[in-house]
Amino acid sequence: MRVFVTAKGKDLDSSVDPRFGRAEYYIIYDTETGEFKAVENPFKRGQTAVGISLAQRVIEEGAQAAISGNFGPNAFEVLKAAGISLYRAGGDLTVKEALDALVKGKLPAMNSATPREVAEKLEKELK
Repeated sequence: MRVFVTAKGKDLDSSVDPRFGRAEYYIIYDTETGEFKAVENPFKRGQTAVGISLAQRVIEEGAQAAISGNFGPNAFEVLKAAGISLYRAGGDLTVKEALDALVKGKLPAMNSATPREVAEKLEKELK
């Protein structure tokens, strides 16, 4: 399975970035082979629609699941419509820890988007 994970850095020991559209990096991980690639998020400094743009990238990358701290309403709808399973990795989990939890069935699935006001507050705190 190909898994998309927002990350604060370029490797599996990086923390999961709690932001989706404005994440510093994203990692695409193959659970069958253990191979991964890290990509600097080209949308993180965009003015509008960064969540939708990154959601489209998740689809283009062929991911079946996505992990982040939060998913805004627009990104959430695009990803769910594409049949991608969404999972929340809170706290200071590393990408590796989040992936391990996903494989073991211990990562919580997201059934609704992060409310806009919560996402905006998080964004202000991280600036």
